[in-house]
Amino acid sequence: MLLVPCLGSGLVLDKAMRRNLVWLRPALFGSALAVILTVDLSNQWEVPIAQIPREFFERYVDTLDPQAEKEVLLKLANEGNVQAQYVYALRHTAYAPVDLQIKEDRELAFHWTLKAAEGGHSRAMAVVALYYLRGTGTARNLDPAQTWADRAVAKSQPMGFRVLGDICRERAKTMKPSTDDAASLKERAQHEAKVKQAYEHYQRGADAGDRVSLRMLSEGHDAGVPGMPRNYELGTEFLRRSAMKRDLTAIRALAERLEEGVKAPRDLSQAYSWRLILVQLSGLAKDAEELSRLEHTMRLPEVQSGQNAAAKILKELPSEAADALSRLHTSR
Repeated sequence: MLLVPCLGSGLVLDKAMRRNLVWLRPALFGSALAVILTVDLSNQWEVPIAQIPREFFERYVDTLDPQAEKEVLLKLANEGNVQAQYVYALRHTAYAPVDLQIKEDRELAFHWTLKAAEGGHSRAMAVVALYYLRGTGTARNLDPAQTWADRAVAKSQPMGFRVLGDICRERAKTMKPSTDDAASLKERAQHEAKVKQAYEHYQRGADAGDRVSLRMLSEGHDAGVPGMPRNYELGTEFLRRSAMKRDLTAIRALAERLEEGVKAPRDLSQAYSWRLILVQLSGLAKDAEELSRLEHTMRLPEVQSGQNAAAKILKELPSEAADALSRLHTSR
């Protein structure tokens, strides 16, 4: 007789526990999801879990003013603010907007960019890799360049892919055999594999929006590198895409291509429009001279057509301010 109430109580308790578990299920699922996301962010950002709040703040909340006085930036940089370190470094390079440039100092720029990279700033990692590759502000060394480019790419930094491509091309130069005999076949295969790897990096950089990677793909299609048969049409398209991202080198090359009519159909109006855009963006006397020279070979309707096309393109290009700010953003 005593077993019946005990059994009944157990059944009631079991039902109550099930109801509670049903109510707790979303909370348990949410907690598990939070743990998974936290670990995933830790892996992606390459920071310990305890530093994720700080990393999140510096990526998405910190409102550091890139136009701040140099004393303010230096104070924040010395306190360990990686964005301040990166901006302070950038403002000591020729890539800073003229009104924000403190003074060009390559060694100082390298020092603070390296500090920012060591603190986890992904674009700084890519820039440090480029500095090592070119020997800017430090001795040229492909090994640390490779290390920092790999770290930037691990954070999906677009510029990192481009630098990896450049490094692969540099390494490929040392592999290229000087002869075509049978003994060189292995070296030639290694050289071609490294060149192909370079353009695979450029492709990933282009997919992520890096304008120099787009220009490099144009060069690859023009030359017909391993894995990319020569294709002038694709070369022109990638050059145009790079130009539309305000890449002055691409704009100049596209204007020349359209004027010469060698790797693209000759179109003087389009060539004129890109030369006019180049004059607007570069402000260089040599570009103005080239524009004037071309204009004297054209009929008035062609010139007017080029001017109208340039006005439309300029509206689509990123502004100077947006272009400058893109270099300050970690993901660009």
